[in-house]
Amino acid sequence: MDFWIQAIGIVAMVLNVGAYQFKSKRNILLCMFAGSALFAVNMFMLGAIMGGIMNVLGVVRSIAYMKKDSLPFPVKVLNAMFIGAYIVSYVLSFTLIGTEPTARNLILELLPVIGMSVMTLAFSGNNSRIIRRAGLINSPSWLVYNIFNMAIGGILCEMFGIASIISSIIRFDILGKKEDVKQPNAQ
Repeated sequence: MDFWIQAIGIVAMVLNVGAYQFKSKRNILLCMFAGSALFAVNMFMLGAIMGGIMNVLGVVRSIAYMKKDSLPFPVKVLNAMFIGAYIVSYVLSFTLIGTEPTARNLILELLPVIGMSVMTLAFSGNNSRIIRRAGLINSPSWLVYNIFNMAIGGILCEMFGIASIISSIIRFDILGKKEDVKQPNAQ
């Protein structure tokens, strides 16, 4: 059974990493949604409840931020709603869900909350440099969480993510290569 649990995580990693190879925005998003959904299943099956909940919230967050311009309230409200949901999930993991509140668990279960909160704030703007910097907090937080939960697909995904972030910081922020800021209209 452990093989299949890890296989789900590896398929999720392949979907998330491979998503950027598609030309159309629609296919990229579909691939990422599927990857996040599979990571949620993977985390729940590993017993990493907080990781599963955060991935479910991540799918919802992606949809919300895609439609942020048509929402009847400002993005700051959306940020507060998601960060509030992360914090409530953290508290519920130690109360309703029954995670033992040891010092190790209190810190470990907080890592995805930190990563998701930082990325939520970064995604709410349009500054790719801030998103890259936020990734340097998000990916290591998830990497440590995935290591402790033995989520092989998640470990690989965050390692590829960190390498990609460092590469893009060097290319765009340090060496000053211009980014292509135009978004393709292909669906």
